[in-house]
Amino acid sequence: MKAQEWQYEGLPIELPVKWSKEPEPKAASLDPIDRRYRRIYNADEVAAIEDFPFLAALLVNKQLWCGAVVIDTDRVLTAAHCLQLQYNNRFFREYVKMLSIRVGSSNATSGGEMYRVSEIFFHPNYKPSTLEFNFAVIRLHRNISSDTIDANVAKIDYSTERIVPTDTVITFLGWGSVLGVGGLGGQVLLQKLELPVYDLADCQEIYGRDLVTRTNFCAGYITKAKNVCNHDAGGPAILNGQLVGILSFSSKRCDLPDQPAVFSAVGTVATWLENLGEHTIKLTNTEIKYPDWTNKQE
Repeated sequence: MKAQEWQYEGLPIELPVKWSKEPEPKAASLDPIDRRYRRIYNADEVAAIEDFPFLAALLVNKQLWCGAVVIDTDRVLTAAHCLQLQYNNRFFREYVKMLSIRVGSSNATSGGEMYRVSEIFFHPNYKPSTLEFNFAVIRLHRNISSDTIDANVAKIDYSTERIVPTDTVITFLGWGSVLGVGGLGGQVLLQKLELPVYDLADCQEIYGRDLVTRTNFCAGYITKAKNVCNHDAGGPAILNGQLVGILSFSSKRCDLPDQPAVFSAVGTVATWLENLGEHTIKLTNTEIKYPDWTNKQE
């Protein structure tokens, strides 16, 4: 797969082009022209950061790019492919300076508090071509201070269970667009969507076994047009008050039924999260030393 497929114009949660089995249907004429506005489709409700204080927004050049979730006082978790440009250019500090994190606000474009990025940790088994182990941890330039933003920020505990049962319903949180008149402008507000966990084998039939493995789980409706969409990648799936998944990718069409979203199961990397810093690629101010696995042929 060419590297540019997962860079800025690659639309981070869409199915990779070479794996698509059917021609992409033409977009409906009522769809907004600006692709930045295509996020959660048909959300259950607009949510408040006070109820979900662990949600964060990953910004590129101060523009919303992906979702993220606070897992420690100085760290947020997101999808690795949201940072593909940084991954591909690990020697260039300038690409890290493009990034910032907003926490403590129900609006991804304003409010709360902004933090700079000091380091990025990619999972050592991350594979850009298949999005396997699609995890990255961002270290902030300083600890999050809840006192300065009315305590609207807190970390969330993550599950250590590797399997998310199919008879459950997860809560997904993302930055859906509330458009202004004519689809121009509008706020990017926190939205909530309940999604039933999809049968893994059926999900593999849709996307293929290379893209959906035992490190993933899928969620979505078979008959309802309710789904996640572009730029929701990196957002959290919550079950019983714990973080169980990070959105990896979804279908290119957000407005159709039976188009499940694919999540990376957090329980499969719980040990890595607990021992972060060992066998990782780090983006720092110093020269980067590549682990042995980066030179191995896939």
